[in-house]
Amino acid sequence: MKNFIYNYLCFNQWANERIINYLRALPADCLKKNLLSSFSSIDATLQHMLRTQKFWTAFVSSEDIQDFDWSVKDVDTCLILDELAIQSAQMKNQLSALEESSLLETISLDMPWCKNQLPRYNYIVHVINHSTFHRGQIITMVRQLGFKAGIPNTDYNMFCTP
Repeated sequence: MKNFIYNYLCFNQWANERIINYLRALPADCLKKNLLSSFSSIDATLQHMLRTQKFWTAFVSSEDIQDFDWSVKDVDTCLILDELAIQSAQMKNQLSALEESSLLETISLDMPWCKNQLPRYNYIVHVINHSTFHRGQIITMVRQLGFKAGIPNTDYNMFCTP
C-alpha cells in the first residue's frame, strides 16, 4: 500500500506540473475567461483543485479542518499556478511519509457536506482522482478556447515513476 500511495502521489505532482507548465504558456487573460464547465474559468477550476488538495492533505494529516478557508482569491492566476505546484509537492512529501499502518487506519470525516469513516489511504486516492477529474476539465476548457497544439497527456499510464 505504501508504495502504491507514493507512486500515486508522484503521479499527481507530475500531472499537475504538466498542466501548470502548459497553462503558463497560454495568454494570461484566457485563464480567467468565462467558459462552460463545472467552474466558470480555468482559474476557478485551478483554485478549486488547490483548495481541495489543501483540505484533504490537512484532513489526512489529522490537522484541524473545522475552520478551513474555502474562499476564492482574486489574484493573478500565475500565483495560483505557483501555489498549486508547491502544494502538490508538499502533499506528496507529507502524505508519502505516512507509515503503512497509518495509511490503513480508519479515520472519520465529519463535515456538513459529508460524514463517513474510511481508511486514510482512501481519502488520498480520492483527492488524486478529484484532481485527475479537474485536469480533464481544464483540457476541455483549453479546447473551448481554441487551443489544440501541445496539450499535455496527463493519463496515469503515461506517467513513469521518477
